Amino acid sequence: MIRHIPSLLLRNNRAAAKVIIANGGVQKILSQSALLSTSSIRNTKPVHDVSLLNTSRSMTTAYQGIPGDGKHNSHLISDHIPFQATLNDGRRVEVDYFRHVEDDIEEDEYYAGMALMNLIIREGRSWPFDQEFETVDEWRGYFLSHTAFVVRAINNGMDSSKKDSSSSGEVLGCFYVKPNFPGRCSYICNGGFITAPRFRRLGVGRLMGRVFLRVAKDLGYKSSYFNLVFKSNAGSVLMWESLGFERVAVLENAANLKGLEDLDTAYGYRYDLDKLPDNYRP
Repeated sequence: MIRHIPSLLLRNNRAAAKVIIANGGVQKILSQSALLSTSSIRNTKPVHDVSLLNTSRSMTTAYQGIPGDGKHNSHLISDHIPFQATLNDGRRVEVDYFRHVEDDIEEDEYYAGMALMNLIIREGRSWPFDQEFETVDEWRGYFLSHTAFVVRAINNGMDSSKKDSSSSGEVLGCFYVKPNFPGRCSYICNGGFITAPRFRRLGVGRLMGRVFLRVAKDLGYKSSYFNLVFKSNAGSVLMWESLGFERVAVLENAANLKGLEDLDTAYGYRYDLDKLPDNYRP
């Protein structure tokens, strides 16, 4: 039996996140959607001063960090963020930093991001984690330690099922850009991408991937490496290869994912950001 709990409704900046109890456990499903508008991106010379990465934050890795606000070195990408675009169904959305509204859980997108992260962890199909984040600060240490973004609805729309409506301001997805390795190898970045299940197959993931390439280059990273793209996640494999990522590693028997009888294979994908054209537009 599933019971809605109105008192626990969260909103992503004027958009409600439904918190339901299913199968004895709390499940947060973010009610999110909207349309994206393509804003112009001025062609500026990319910044490749790798000394910009040599701060105390460079000692963190893809799996640990200092709780932040997701705006590290934001001055380097001020020409690109916020970025507006149009999804496959014609809705308008914007890629922007997380909005933090202290002491207001309904308006604070930090809670929306953590709810999305925990939902993906419970799904157990695309990320390596098997334990949910218990506090916002714990989640911030992972997701907001460097530079992170949401895909936010600009206007009302429908979810991918065409059955449920969604509101302006809802969060359709989120992603981060940060060093994959510490210190001397911090010029290789990693990205983590989450599309809210309600809004899959609308082009949210591809939009995030394209914006990721633009901002990662301008933040000074020399290349990107994704450690674990699971073979069973066919949509993710297809998307990264279509965006020009090169498969450079195959790790057999790498992951015990939900719904699979055997351990899944993981692929490693690399993108040489030096080869990304200076005039590249997401």
